[in-house]
Amino acid sequence: MSVNNAAVCGAWFAIVAAPSTMAADVRQEGRAWLVENAAIRVRVDPVRGRLGVLEKASGYEWRQPADIVEKAATRPHGSAPVGDPKAPEIFRNVAAISSPDPGLTFEADFGSTNNRPNTCAVTLVVPGSTARLIITLDMPDRNVEVHSMPFLEPFLLDVPRGVMAVADYCNGHVYPVDDYPTTHTYHAADRLDMPWIALCDLDKGFGWLMIIETSEDAHVHFRHHAVGGRRLVAPQVIFVSSKRQFAYPRRVIHEFLPTGGYVAAAKAFRTYAKEKGLLVTLAEKLKKNPNLERLFGAPTIWGDATLAFARQAKAAGVEKMLINGRSSPDQTAAINALGYLTSEYDNYTDILPPDKPGQIDSQHAPLPDSAVLNADGTRMKAWLTFDKKLQYMKRCPALWKTTAEIVIPKVLREYPYLARFIDVTTAEGLYECFDPNHPLTKTQKRQCGVDLLSYVRSLNLVVGGEHGIWWAVPHLDYIEGMMSGSPWFYPWPAGHLIRPKTKDQKFTGPWGNQHASWEDYEKWGIGHRWRAPLWELVFHDCVVSTWYWGDTNDYLLQAAPEVTSKKDAFNILYGTIPMMWAIPEGAWHANREVFLRTYRNTCKLHEVVAGTEMLRHDFLTPDHAVQRTAFSDGTQVIVNFGATPQEVELAGRRYTLPQNGFAVKGPKIEQSLTLIDGRAVTTIRKQGYLFSDGTGVGAETKLEPLRPDQKR
Repeated sequence: MSVNNAAVCGAWFAIVAAPSTMAADVRQEGRAWLVENAAIRVRVDPVRGRLGVLEKASGYEWRQPADIVEKAATRPHGSAPVGDPKAPEIFRNVAAISSPDPGLTFEADFGSTNNRPNTCAVTLVVPGSTARLIITLDMPDRNVEVHSMPFLEPFLLDVPRGVMAVADYCNGHVYPVDDYPTTHTYHAADRLDMPWIALCDLDKGFGWLMIIETSEDAHVHFRHHAVGGRRLVAPQVIFVSSKRQFAYPRRVIHEFLPTGGYVAAAKAFRTYAKEKGLLVTLAEKLKKNPNLERLFGAPTIWGDATLAFARQAKAAGVEKMLINGRSSPDQTAAINALGYLTSEYDNYTDILPPDKPGQIDSQHAPLPDSAVLNADGTRMKAWLTFDKKLQYMKRCPALWKTTAEIVIPKVLREYPYLARFIDVTTAEGLYECFDPNHPLTKTQKRQCGVDLLSYVRSLNLVVGGEHGIWWAVPHLDYIEGMMSGSPWFYPWPAGHLIRPKTKDQKFTGPWGNQHASWEDYEKWGIGHRWRAPLWELVFHDCVVSTWYWGDTNDYLLQAAPEVTSKKDAFNILYGTIPMMWAIPEGAWHANREVFLRTYRNTCKLHEVVAGTEMLRHDFLTPDHAVQRTAFSDGTQVIVNFGATPQEVELAGRRYTLPQNGFAVKGPKIEQSLTLIDGRAVTTIRKQGYLFSDGTGVGAETKLEPLRPDQKR
């Protein structure tokens, strides 16, 4: 097995070591300006409006698109700009600053509004001896009307194995810079699951991280640039208005990474998240709500919330479950007594008119007054049923919490739920409301989500949400959908819970949208080659994640049964929980052994690593078929997604892993799916539990806890 870049991808810790204490020096050379410290040298070309950054440890120069073409043809770095030396400057009135950090200020135009240029003041600083460049955009009159403001050109990465790392409505992709899907070139920055993007060299490990700190009023244009016969993708930030105005300063943080690649980028954002108070761990949450422990190692189950199902599952050896749905209060209490976590679906976004005067509940409110008012005077539409017979409207987020305060206590007085699932809130983007009775900016809309989730949490409930987003981490315990690889790669209407019967079945959504092909899903959705656990590298020890309810572990049992074991392998590698349906089409009824296999292979491990930080992720083979993760408790996981069996070594022991096979070793668990004499054998050992199908028949054993003086 080739371990071609494990050291590179795993060496994230290298970024924390400052190269020296040298403060940044600011100087002018000809018409260019340099801001330099021990880590980086930033070159600002006012004439052409270009930046270049030399990251000294790796020796790589980060350049913008026009600079790459021009530089390759004409001149070395640091020489005078091409063209007339008296040409006017795009960056005007450049001046050096020294406080609070060394850098430059200048004036420039970024797009136009009503034929008037958007003239902005730019501040560019390099703090201390860091490899960080912070750029702030401001206007003298923040009340001025603005439209779209394309910001500075992005940096390009022109190397053989360059990737763009981004959590684009999933836990992470590492797209090849020369093979980015051209159908997804624009993305709202507020709907990036984490507001950062990185370009990284998979071979050498250096990279560029961009954190869009003011992401609520921004888009990202994933632009393609022709360089040397290749089309390279790079992210450009486009700032937009807040309620038609500039409103507030915008800021982007650039960090240049000498090694560690996308793992280093994720860890740098984790540091940033901790500084911003976003890194609230499951251990901290558990202190406030002991019922959270029931979630660790619990598959998420939809479709049957009866006591009969719970008792059957318990008898089959399923020790933990998160059961969603409503039965009777007595049955709910009895399910709680079995040790399971009971939850119920809730939704404060999609509303219909009241069935009776004055009705306000989760899915009803007076219309049109309760709906979001768009800038053009129309009311915002929400969910549309697949048959187009029912059009929901969008309840203004300013009304979410007050509605929840009406609904949830009433439910809890009758039903002893231990958890609650809040749909939509953390899955949709930010928007504005122009209704004078409940006006909102996008920033205020985000705060409405925080307020709603914080209120649910205050009721001593384990809180779940659809999909997930960075700002909700302190307020959520679990998220449904993060493991699924972005909704635009579903070949079927996953949101409408319609199951495909075959891989080539075609669907057109109610909005007239054509769903993706199966090939797209195989490559970008469930494909292992270009997926990476960026979310888990940042937040694994803070929130539990799983698949989308229209893309569960067992959702494709008819159309593609092989996908179930691949999803199980992803759960094992990422240390996350599975999701399944307890309905006739789901594994519990259609294939009980598949249900139990998924539970055993994924949940016993999650019970151990739930509260741990994911330290690293490595692609161990050039085709990315074999991957490894490591957690802060010492647990390591290797998975083989490839069709060809792979020989791997873990903790001094060799394994032959079949497709979707795995080897796990930690201080509290050891498990594997390996080939022994040509037959796949699963073994799981943890404190108090042993499973093995080495004899051809699976056997579970509950072991008595060991005394300190015993060995097993």
